Order: sequence, then C-alpha cells, then structure tokens
Amino acid sequence: MTRKQARDMAFKLIFQMQIQKESSTNILALYHEQNECPPEAKEYIDDIVNGVFLNKKDLESKVSGLLEGWSIGRISKISYAAILLSVYELTNRKDIPGSVSINEAVQLAKKYEGEQAANFVNGILASLIKTV
Repeated sequence: MTRKQARDMAFKLIFQMQIQKESSTNILALYHEQNECPPEAKEYIDDIVNGVFLNKKDLESKVSGLLEGWSIGRISKISYAAILLSVYELTNRKDIPGSVSINEAVQLAKKYEGEQAANFVNGILASLIKTV
C-alpha cells in the first residue's frame, strides 16, 4: 500500500467517523479486522485517524478561524474530512511536506466531490499553511 493509498483510506475513515459518530478506536478496530495492512501503512492510518479524533477541537478551531462568512456545519463532510486530514498533517506530521499534504487533500476532494470542492479545500488549506 502506497502512502497515497493509505492517505485515501485515512480520509475514508475520517469521513466514516463523522457519519457514524464513532470513536477512532472503534472505526480502526473494524477496519483492521476486515483488512490486511502493511505495518508502515497501518502506523500512518492509525496516527492520522486517531490524531484527527483526539485533536478535533483544536483542528476545528484552526479551520474556523479561516472561514469567512461560513460555519463548519456548512462544509460538506467530504471536504471537511479532507481538510481535517491535511490540517492534522500540517500541524503534527513534520515528515510530510505541506505542499504534498495540501495537494493530496485537494485531490481527494476533487476525486470524491468535484472541482468546486477541490477549489474550496485548496483555499482553506492555502490560508492555513501561512499560519503554521
């Protein structure tokens, strides 16, 4: 599993946490029970999903500060999952270049929601990277 594939899976699990309102522990346990994952990918997925879950209030605070005339509740769950993933990487994973994290989040938004969502995600993350 490549890092890109692991990021895609972490994104899906973050999205699933939002929909099911489950803890990262439950979401990850079910995922790992049903899927075989190389150790490096498992470590990355677990770190991202747990990190987003455990730091959600701080991540939301960072995102809220960048929204002009918007509330977090107005952001689609798909775009928000991509944003949360990247904000966590930007603030907690110094081994991942910011440009890579943002580009991957934009690509995820584009893949699962379309060009308009990708532009929105890019705008939010481009503003955020100036502050971290």
